[in-house]
Amino acid sequence: SEERFAQAAHFDQAYEAVIGNCSMCHARETVYGSLQWAPKQVYLEAPADVARHAKAIYLQAGVSHAMPPPNAVRTMTDENRRTIVAWYRDATREHP
Repeated sequence: SEERFAQAAHFDQAYEAVIGNCSMCHARETVYGSLQWAPKQVYLEAPADVARHAKAIYLQAGVSHAMPPPNAVRTMTDENRRTIVAWYRDATREHP
């Protein structure tokens, strides 16, 4: 499953969006504010991490806009969100 997401169209752009908007909190050693560990122990640093958590990223950042929290970062653009959605949908659609 992870390989399918890592090889899907738009993965590189989705990965960059996640690194730029999510990894400061979802890191093995967080660098954001007073966080001592990543929320729900979800790590989003390496390509394998992003591929492993594809569905949650799609739901939380792509579709619902729940993540990142509005006061955390201001760089998650609508284009970033569309890229995440396109990446997830490409990986999950049936290919002939």
